[in-house]
Amino acid sequence: TSNLPLWEQITAAVVGGAIALAAHGGKVAARAVVTPSPEPFSNSALSLAEDAFVVFLVWFASKHPYWSAAMVAVCLLVIIVLIRWVVRAMKNLFVGAEHVVVH
Repeated sequence: TSNLPLWEQITAAVVGGAIALAAHGGKVAARAVVTPSPEPFSNSALSLAEDAFVVFLVWFASKHPYWSAAMVAVCLLVIIVLIRWVVRAMKNLFVGAEHVVVH
């Protein structure tokens, strides 16, 4: 059992879920940018970089929790920017598509 009050447990769960949603959304945005690349190494390089960063961040969090929290905050901001960029690009891609008549 936890020593935290129920409202703190719920808040922690909601914040953790929001961070996970942002992280996965950022990963999807990064994949959307890299996947159309014609060369075969970009996806592999991105996967290796993601794995290395996670291992580093877990180690770093155990040694320097406040600095790692700051790094996570910066990463969340980058993720939000990437998601907005991909959504805007997708909207621009389909501008005028509702007026196209297919015969």
